Amino acid sequence: MKQEKRSRFQIYFDILQVICCDSEEEQLNPTRIAHKSNLPYDRFRNYLNHLMELGLVYRKPSGDLTVTERGMEFVKEYEKMAVFLKNMGLL
Repeated sequence: MKQEKRSRFQIYFDILQVICCDSEEEQLNPTRIAHKSNLPYDRFRNYLNHLMELGLVYRKPSGDLTVTERGMEFVKEYEKMAVFLKNMGLL
């Protein structure tokens, strides 16, 4: 069965969700985040750089990645939008 392609917003959401939710449970390096987001590492780096440019992800001096307040707002709004679209039968 062929799986539908994810939109750029879905990929952003997946990456942010892995960073904010899974990092509480374990130490995540970029390779692990890429794997959990189901992305090849080279494409993940491009998405991560864009998320950092947008101010949704921040790299701490220690090298750890964290989701900014703006990134958390994106996650919450995306979740609300996904529920709405599902209720309308569009997802």
